[in-house]
Amino acid sequence: MENSERSPLLNGNHIEQHMTLRQGVSNSWYNGHDCAVEAKSGREIEGAEVITKTYFTRFWILFIFSFLAWFQCAQWNTWGPISESVDVAFPGWGAETVAMMGNWGTIMFVVGIVPMCWLMEAKGLRAGVLACAGLIAAGTVMRIIPFATSSDVFFTVMSHLCAICVGLAATLVMAAPPTIAAVWFPPEERTTATAVSQVFNQLGNVGSYMEPLLVRAPRNGTKAEDIRTDIKLLLYIGKRFVFFWVWSVCVLLAWISSSPPSSSSPSSSIRTHTFYLIFSFRNRDLLLVTMSFGITVGIPLTWLSVLNFSLHELGIDQDDAMWIGILAVVLSGVSGLLAGRVTDAVYGHVKVSLILLMAATLACFFWFFLLAWGTVEVTRWQVYFSVVGGLALNFATAPLFMELAVEASFPCPEVVVGGMLTGADNFVGLLFLLLFFIPNIGYEWVTYSLLATGALAIIPLLLVRENYARSSIDRADGHEAPTKLL
Repeated sequence: MENSERSPLLNGNHIEQHMTLRQGVSNSWYNGHDCAVEAKSGREIEGAEVITKTYFTRFWILFIFSFLAWFQCAQWNTWGPISESVDVAFPGWGAETVAMMGNWGTIMFVVGIVPMCWLMEAKGLRAGVLACAGLIAAGTVMRIIPFATSSDVFFTVMSHLCAICVGLAATLVMAAPPTIAAVWFPPEERTTATAVSQVFNQLGNVGSYMEPLLVRAPRNGTKAEDIRTDIKLLLYIGKRFVFFWVWSVCVLLAWISSSPPSSSSPSSSIRTHTFYLIFSFRNRDLLLVTMSFGITVGIPLTWLSVLNFSLHELGIDQDDAMWIGILAVVLSGVSGLLAGRVTDAVYGHVKVSLILLMAATLACFFWFFLLAWGTVEVTRWQVYFSVVGGLALNFATAPLFMELAVEASFPCPEVVVGGMLTGADNFVGLLFLLLFFIPNIGYEWVTYSLLATGALAIIPLLLVRENYARSSIDRADGHEAPTKLL
């Protein structure tokens, strides 16, 4: 089928009206070197010569953004890993309030994804990252202001406001990775670059799951006031960290532009002048990828913020849950990086890789389902393997979904595509966390959700037609076309 029939975004006349080609310029600050398409020969797209270069600065940009993503996730998941301690320190909270703190992230993502993506597309990557850093800093400071009054009600209100700010910052933290990869990195590094920033965001859960090392559990005669003192110390550490790092990020980013002087690849030289949101909803394959991503990733990632409750039903206490969470997040990072690097190295097999990873994830969650329902006797090693394996394999699909979606929707801006995918998974996560507010619902339904969504998500992915539109432009210099396995 012709590209124009498969995606309205690939209609030749439409591209001609809404894109320009950035010409290469020199800048001693970036000290770049020629990429696969050498500057002396260049390439022609739409009759214009395109000079492509890569810059060492790209690794610095990726590091700054990735560390910001790490801190954002650590702040978002502050309360879940210490839920037992919070119940004693703040008796009025309970599971509903802890779940709501995490749910603000999904709510604000759904509400703020369009305006925040527009901000970054219209004002540039630097403006978006600075806004993200400012929101995280403001939220972190808000949460310690009530300590001057010792009012539980004031503390609860400010904690909600902090969760709102951190949740709004997540819109760019989660949507921007494919944009950074496309603007700054060459084709053979793009999926890996996307995976790095996503992995750092996921690793933020490690920081939050280490909180029980600082905040005492409510046992062995530990008093509520002692736990409150521990929580105050935890939040003060977050405040000092945010002043040391987030504000230094703002200063450093002020000296770095939103994009390199010369394009990193032929496809990145195509700069669009429209937001493309309406056209994205007409792209069949993009909608199918978005649906599959939202269903398969939304619940497992959100489940991490309330993992304690499910594990408590199996006799796993807060301290053991901490190590399960840490191991799950660390191995998720490893699996995400491996998936991204293999995709860059073995070009053209994203769809079959996703199906295999999703099937393996489903097997792990089915194992956990059998444990939760007593079909298999509960042992610690089985809980570790089923939970850690399922979450790690599930997260490995994230950079691959991003790559498949960007390819299918080219030349739609990557931030719009990233926003659509992460908006879908946050919407599903929002519905998941809202179920915790149903009185006496318990936690057994969580295992049903993991199993059902994991199976359903494979169906729309099977209907996706692989379309490597962006890579076809970048690899038009003699590389072989991708081999279709499905």
